[in-house]
Amino acid sequence: MRYSNAKMTGSVSQAASGAASTGSRPAPGGAVSDIIMAVAERQVAPGETACFPFAARTAYGIPSIHDFNVISENPDFNPEWVRLRRSAGDSYGPHYILEITPGDIARSQYGAYPLHLSWGEAGTYRYAGARCALIIRPCVRAVTEPAVKIWPAGQVCLLLENHGSTGIDVSVSIRHHGSGWSKEWEFELPAKDDPFSFSGRFDPPAGKRSGDF
Repeated sequence: MRYSNAKMTGSVSQAASGAASTGSRPAPGGAVSDIIMAVAERQVAPGETACFPFAARTAYGIPSIHDFNVISENPDFNPEWVRLRRSAGDSYGPHYILEITPGDIARSQYGAYPLHLSWGEAGTYRYAGARCALIIRPCVRAVTEPAVKIWPAGQVCLLLENHGSTGIDVSVSIRHHGSGWSKEWEFELPAKDDPFSFSGRFDPPAGKRSGDF
């Protein structure tokens, strides 16, 4: 299956960890303000929460969660998805968690969201910033393994579930190993509680009614 409205990297169920980029500017006297992200990327489906732990230190005391700002280069980003809270700290400085929870979203809102977390006013000594990325993926799963029948006619059947709040463009394809033959169907998978039953018919390649499909 291919989800044409979502850009995904790697496994849809696994978050890519690593340090995100940070930005800081030394204040007079050598004091430093900066933000250190614990992870660079999270992937979620609508209704799930992406958590970005981070540490922040400033030359002007402990930042309040109300002093942080989160923006995205993606115009479909909704600031109402954002929640910031404190977590346990260590010797480095206060720790926080940036939580992003996309709720009911439109089809155009699937995809990647580069995020910029900042504290203070840009261009001044009272500023620190860091970047991370959110990827919103469809919540689609196959209820059963595909059932393929070759004789007396070719047919592929599949049960799918779309747990999102909007329809998703899906493609199902079948290929014959050992030849260049393939067949593809494209359709909209509606958002509904019951599984969606897909059935596609095809004519197997001539002389290739056996083998792996």
